[in-house]
Amino acid sequence: MLEIAINERDVESGKTAYVMLPANKNEVIDAMDRAKIFGETFVCIENCDKFPELNGFEFSEEPTVDELNFLAKRLEEISADKENITPVIAYRALLRKPLDSVKEAINRTYDLETVPVYPCKNVYAYGEIVLENEMLEELKDVPDEVYELLDPDKAGRAMMEREGGVFINGYYAVADSYEPALVYDEELPEPQEDWVFSLEVAGIPERAEDFHKMKTEILTLPADEDYMQDIAEALGERHIDECNIMKFESVIPHINDSAIKSAEDIYLLNEIAWKFSELSREDAVKFKAVLQNENCGNLNKVENVLEILDGYDFDMSITDASDFGKKYLSRLMPTAFDRSLLDGINAADFAGNVLRTNGGMLTSYGAVSRYGGHLYSMIEAPVQDETQSPEMSL
Repeated sequence: MLEIAINERDVESGKTAYVMLPANKNEVIDAMDRAKIFGETFVCIENCDKFPELNGFEFSEEPTVDELNFLAKRLEEISADKENITPVIAYRALLRKPLDSVKEAINRTYDLETVPVYPCKNVYAYGEIVLENEMLEELKDVPDEVYELLDPDKAGRAMMEREGGVFINGYYAVADSYEPALVYDEELPEPQEDWVFSLEVAGIPERAEDFHKMKTEILTLPADEDYMQDIAEALGERHIDECNIMKFESVIPHINDSAIKSAEDIYLLNEIAWKFSELSREDAVKFKAVLQNENCGNLNKVENVLEILDGYDFDMSITDASDFGKKYLSRLMPTAFDRSLLDGINAADFAGNVLRTNGGMLTSYGAVSRYGGHLYSMIEAPVQDETQSPEMSL
């Protein structure tokens, strides 16, 4: 719906994360983790297909990700009804009026029914509407026989100048008739979603053929026991593990529905969600790197990684193999060594050899070691048997 660019405040770094909103807060953070953005940021709108007036739009006051995320959610809601395009046209007309802040952009998504929208392609067509509905006050006393001779094009133009209407995709909208709403003032009407796992669950039908007719509920994790119990009871079951899992979403890459064997796994998923949500930003990035390195497909193994996370060496500053190779060499060099000499070398192949030997991996989040390993440890040559001559060792 709304593509944004999250840029690191230090523009010289050139780090940018692109995110499509609306999105879960953890999805936004994951995009920033992959782009290695950990400092202060500024956000801007890149693209919005359904509301092109927002493409590259710059507010006088810098918006937050939360604000743009809520704006994207509102835009999704007002454009959800494909058979009724008038709210979209009304909002696009309002976007063509001076717009100062993202607050104003959000508030304009409400009460769009106060913007008159007419299906017509040009001034002449609108003029016909004006004349048919006697919308021009000064023409009300004109005799019918004369009224029929009036020029729709002139009537349409006169009305447009008076009310400040615009044509958009075969519709005419009068933005000046909008009655402003104040829904967002100090706090956003809704908090940004920050669940770790989302499950669509259903009860167990009495007959197998009724399976697809069953009522469903959305269960988001982490959750407390009372919330899970309420979901189960709403579906007619005693406990949440007696329900069917219809759909599963995860904001942690490498944890997908293939790891779920039954509804009993909901409790383990909840434990993982709680522990993940309590991690520091750095540890959360390391956790995702370890999962990518070890390709964890088992929930018990995933939970175990959370318990032993300190046993992994991780460098989230690494962007590629050459970057790691130069950093590895730099650490082994004497303190007085001129490290600028490493800038021009291609260290990618060397880095690959080091990582394979050390059991590490370059992930989307940085370089990570195997459990108990070290990324920058010295790799020593095999000890040669001193009893053998050089000829005998060949």
